[in-house]
Amino acid sequence: MTRPGRPVIRPVRRYPWRIGLVSVIGLLVATTAGGLVALTFNQHVSQLAEEAVGYDIELEDHADDLRVAVLDMRHYHRNLLFSGPSRHGESEFLGAYTLLMQRIGALERLGVRDPQAPQPDALRAVAREYYAGFWPAVQTYDTDRAGFLRASDTGLVRLDRLSTAAQELDKLGEQLAAQAFAQVERENRSAALTLTAVLAGIVLVGAALAYTTVRILRMLQDLYAAQQHVAHDLSRSLQEKADFIADVSHELRTPLTVLRGNAELGLATYRQEPVADLFLDIVSESTRLSGLVDDLLFLARSQADMLQLDLRTVATEPWLAELATRAEVLARQHGADFTTSLEADCEIRIDRGRVEQAVLVLVDNATAYSPPGEPVHVSSYVSQDELVIEVRDRGPGIPAEEVPLIFERFHRAHGTADVRENPGAGLGLAIAHSIVVAHGGRIEVSSEGVGTTMRICLPAAENVATQEAPAP
Repeated sequence: MTRPGRPVIRPVRRYPWRIGLVSVIGLLVATTAGGLVALTFNQHVSQLAEEAVGYDIELEDHADDLRVAVLDMRHYHRNLLFSGPSRHGESEFLGAYTLLMQRIGALERLGVRDPQAPQPDALRAVAREYYAGFWPAVQTYDTDRAGFLRASDTGLVRLDRLSTAAQELDKLGEQLAAQAFAQVERENRSAALTLTAVLAGIVLVGAALAYTTVRILRMLQDLYAAQQHVAHDLSRSLQEKADFIADVSHELRTPLTVLRGNAELGLATYRQEPVADLFLDIVSESTRLSGLVDDLLFLARSQADMLQLDLRTVATEPWLAELATRAEVLARQHGADFTTSLEADCEIRIDRGRVEQAVLVLVDNATAYSPPGEPVHVSSYVSQDELVIEVRDRGPGIPAEEVPLIFERFHRAHGTADVRENPGAGLGLAIAHSIVVAHGGRIEVSSEGVGTTMRICLPAAENVATQEAPAP
């Protein structure tokens, strides 16, 4: 007979191993289900983010490039209209038309998935109609002025059609990107709700396992919190990078192009001082700012894994010879002496233009800080299946505490020289570092007291004989 006030616990005492086994199995099943659900949601969110970066943002970027190309086209068209044909004006017009067709070609390669949106083939047809209607009229400017003016009016209408189409594509890209990130946010919320329910089940099942189960639940909760934090950071990072690219494209590139175009038109119209000097300053500064914007966009794309490389196998000996010639011209422009010691003979797979850009950044940086009469030396060799390109100067060197920071954006080392004597935005080394890292390489810096040596190390092709580094 059971005593009053005491619960019946006979089944628990009779089959403790069964309860423990069921609890463990339930815990394992719940844990496995939670992991599978989290993995599925993570893969889905990652796929949505990749699609947004791979198409939506690219569509917006290409459309904005097309708008800028149309603005350039309209600018050179008006130059011909107001100033009349000239060899320089016609050359600029043809260059702008070539760039316009290239921008349309970029849209064709990307593809416009919305059939209701302007299609690249239609844009190309309008551009060709514009060229076919206006360019012949330019050739008859002196003999048929009225026909030239009619062709000009018709051409401007067609350029307006291209500009309107580019704006529609730009707006479409913005909408698609916004929808994609909204979908990512919804998926994150669904993942949070689902995983919360799974964790609640784990807590109920794990109550039978006492202390051990509690510890496991705490670990799962920590993992869940970390996963949510990473997912939130990823979503925020992608949004910030997308906003950065869009803001720079809209708020800087287009106004700068318009400003430069108007200044060039003013320069062509008013050639007397001091008005001409003012327009010349505006053209120079807007060009410099456009270059700075391009550098910032390059760094943004590289950090967002959107940097595209045209990788090809290159024989180092002739390529380095050409590169040395270009580097020497750059050094001479800065008034620095230049010497080389090129001993590498192998093959590497690189984007030739990008790597040349990185090397010339190091040469430019070295010449900026080299004292008069001291040469900038460029050498190359193969070491441990790597192509090494060294750029060495005899400048004041870099303080040890500054070395880890020199590849950060906008950072300029203090104590090496007066930065006012070497103006710059502090983006060159950051760009060079991004290019080398994108190739699977690295940049090493050695600076002890006097002089600095920077080494670009790139993976060489397989089965390359190792050469000893040249003596300093």
